[in-house]
Amino acid sequence: MKYAKYFLIVGIALISLSSNTTRTSGLSSEGIYPGNLFPDIKNLENVSGTKMDLSDLKGQKVLVNFWAAYDAPSHKDNVLFANVIESKRYPVKMVSVSFDKNESVFEKTLAMDRVDTQYQFIAKSDVYSDLYNRYQLRQGFKNYLIDEDGVIVAMNLSPNDLDRLLNKN
Repeated sequence: MKYAKYFLIVGIALISLSSNTTRTSGLSSEGIYPGNLFPDIKNLENVSGTKMDLSDLKGQKVLVNFWAAYDAPSHKDNVLFANVIESKRYPVKMVSVSFDKNESVFEKTLAMDRVDTQYQFIAKSDVYSDLYNRYQLRQGFKNYLIDEDGVIVAMNLSPNDLDRLLNKN
């Protein structure tokens, strides 16, 4: 009986430590859902040939938008996201990743859309398949709002959702 008290105290301590660890580790683990750290995207290349890693924007809010010109809803949202962020001057960088297989289609689409091309990228070869699989884009294109610490705040936003969310801050 005298050991039961010690086992009870040790058991309670272990339970409280494990529940605390679970709560904090959920925020620091990489993943593709809100509350996770957004995995870095490397070797993005824009129209002018400038390469960038997503981690280069650490410390800033970022909207990562996956889209393609052949997918009308994602294409439309790409333009609307860019317009909302620019017109309201929200402190958010929009990193837009296109999955168009033809670079000239991508470039012509950007020219017609009149969006800032600095953070408009096209997923090429090895980056294409890695991103497509990692972010489960076979089920449809997605977008992610990431805070300054790299944590996913929200996903699959509409341009109106983004406006409402950023208007609160």
